[in-house]
Amino acid sequence: MDDIIDSQEEATLAAIAAPTTTALLNLGTESNFGSIVPMTELAVSTAPLLSSMRGIYEQAVSDNIQEGFGETVSEQQAEAAVSEHLATVNEFNSTTQNQVAEALAAASVAKAEDGGDIDIAFKAILAATLVKAVFNKLRSNRKRMIIDSAVLGPYNQGMFDSASNSDVTLNKQWISLKDERVRISHKQLHGDVVPVSSPFFVNGVPIRFPKDPVAPPSLTINCRCVLKFTK
Repeated sequence: MDDIIDSQEEATLAAIAAPTTTALLNLGTESNFGSIVPMTELAVSTAPLLSSMRGIYEQAVSDNIQEGFGETVSEQQAEAAVSEHLATVNEFNSTTQNQVAEALAAASVAKAEDGGDIDIAFKAILAATLVKAVFNKLRSNRKRMIIDSAVLGPYNQGMFDSASNSDVTLNKQWISLKDERVRISHKQLHGDVVPVSSPFFVNGVPIRFPKDPVAPPSLTINCRCVLKFTK
């Protein structure tokens, strides 16, 4: 996961060194700093996750079949599921883009100690320093979130999709890790059993399974809960 953040930082610092960025820094807060590192550029770094996420999804389907709680899934169903989880990971890129834009905006309005203007070359150096700080923070805070979304998300969905395709009447059970990191609403769900076709409810919001990519992010980010099935 560090490779993803390293790649994004490298692309961002290269963009800052471009003459167009210098011009934007001169314009100050009127500039569109979000355009310096577009989402398409950030998404390139997360695209390689697609293959590993597909493998995790397929492993979950296989595991569920071996446990006697599921059936195979179609190629189309698998592709759609993994794409949803990649989209969730790419939501983190939107946050990265915003934080980079804020760092550049701060550099563009920086003043000297006496309140006077500072040289544009110094603003560029300051911008690079602030951006490096953004990515250093991401390395400590973001990696776990990406891993949770890129691993647990596809695995839980593979289990769910496989079970949903079964002709056998199944129930699903929400299992939390029951430690201090589990949010209260998920602790309250621990052990709850519902039919596979029915949702769980988290704070009144329906959710198909832990890390459901179509659920509100506030209910899924940092979630480490898993599914269990019974007949």
